[in-house]
Formats: sequence, structure tokens, C-alpha cells
Amino acid sequence: MGWILGPILGGMFFYSSQGAEAAHQQLWIPYAGIAGGVLLLAIVFLFVRLPEIQTPDDYHLTDSTPGTSKSIWSHPHFVMAVVAQFFYVAAQAGIFSFFINYIVSEIPAVGESCRNSFWLGGESGVQNRDGNWFIGEQGATKLLAYFGFTLFLLGRATGAGILGKFAAHRVLGAYAIVNALLMAVIVGKLGWISVVALFLSFFFMSVMFPTIFALGIHGLGEKSKLASSFIVMAIMGGALLPKLMGWVGDQWNMSVGFIVPLGCFVVIAAYGLFWPKLSGKDSLLGVSTRGH
Repeated sequence: MGWILGPILGGMFFYSSQGAEAAHQQLWIPYAGIAGGVLLLAIVFLFVRLPEIQTPDDYHLTDSTPGTSKSIWSHPHFVMAVVAQFFYVAAQAGIFSFFINYIVSEIPAVGESCRNSFWLGGESGVQNRDGNWFIGEQGATKLLAYFGFTLFLLGRATGAGILGKFAAHRVLGAYAIVNALLMAVIVGKLGWISVVALFLSFFFMSVMFPTIFALGIHGLGEKSKLASSFIVMAIMGGALLPKLMGWVGDQWNMSVGFIVPLGCFVVIAAYGLFWPKLSGKDSLLGVSTRGH
């Protein structure tokens, strides 16, 4: 829900209808709100006793069984989970970060009637360029919230049921393949079809973070705590590869920039499809979609 409300509230401050100067004077407000929210959560967690989670030790990392390696780095399904999570967060951050740029610069003109559209925030959501009406920054933030993140929420909700019936690695592989194909459609600049592909990618991204996480720590027993810390640190991908995506967009166009998340989803698909070989297990059912 925060992802749905965030773009709406952020757009009110970052893309003020009163001009860039007014928007700059208001930039501190959403960040102050976020800081206050994080501080409140920190206080709550300070006084809440979290349950101790026990996970199976399928690889005998915590006992004295001869011939077993005690290092989590000797288990390929964990190592590649770190790699897959790096590329997933990179893809997610890139798509989220450049969504507005793509909508404003790449999609076709809309009709003048869209000036009164609720979904674009009214007249402030569109802009006139060379006699044609296009979706502006504020309109793009509304689309991101109403459609993009709503589809993400829907994917997370339905994913819980899907992951309870199908093997997690197969779901991850299938969703990543679909998203790679959707990125190819965006790169192909197919007009509104590419726009629809962008929105659909939110749905198929929804279960990837928790699924990669669960597959990566599977069977590591008490070492799961250490393993999970490295998987979480892999979010640094979200700070690195979007820069490459932005550079590609500057050199060619924003549509071509989506070739970067395309490559990321190919890596994720490979991890999902080859997870049984990496882990030595057949499948994993019942993965929780709660979390990131």
C-alpha cells in the first residue's frame, strides 16, 4: 500500500503544478515524513520480541557429520541466490526509477479529453507539446500508483496461492522469462503495446524477491541467518545497474534502456530453472510472499 500511496504523495511535492521553484522548496517534506516513519518503526522493533525462526539443516552445516562443508559459500544454490537477488533488485530499481521518464518521453500522444482524466490527475497530469497532448510527470506518478503498484500488489496476493501449489523455482523461472519477454517488447518500441508490457512487468516482479530469498537459504539451518544477511546485501544491485540503464537511455532512448533489466531477468530465470541442480533438491513448496 505504501508503494501505491507513495507516488501519489511524492508527485504532489516533486512535480508541483506551481513550477519547478515551488517543487524544490517542498522537496524536504516527503523525506521528513519518511524519516519520521522509519524512526517510529525503529522504536516499535526496539520493544517487540521477534520469534526465533528454525529452519531445516539439510546440509548438516551445524553438526559434526564427516565430509560436509560448514561454509555457506560452498553451496551453489545460496551463492547464485545472492547473484540473482543482485540482478532482481537492479531490474526492479531500474524499472521503478525510469518509469516516469519512459511514460513522459516514449509513449504516443493522448487525446485532449485526457485533460480531465481522474487516472492522470486532471489537467496537471498532461502537457502540450507541439500541439499534441502527452502525459506529464504528475500524470505518470498517478499511473505508477494506480496501475503499476496495484498490479504489483495483485501479483503478490495471487502469488501466495500459486507458490503453495507449484514449485517455487519453476514459478520464479516462469515469471522471469515472461518479464524478459515483456522487456523485449518495451525495447521494440511498439507504442501502447509496450506500455501495457511495462505495467504487466510489475505483476510478474512481485514474488521474485521473497522467492529468491527462500530458495537461497533453503536447508542451511542456523547458517540461514548469516546467509540471509548476504542475500539482503545484494540489494546493492539497485544502486549500480540503474546507472547503466540511465546511460543507455541517454545514448539512445529510454526504450532501449530497458535492455538492462531484460538481461537481469535472464539471469533470474536461469537461477530458477537450474535451482534443483544447484541445491540437489527436487522442489520447494509453500514459499511465503510476505516481505519486500
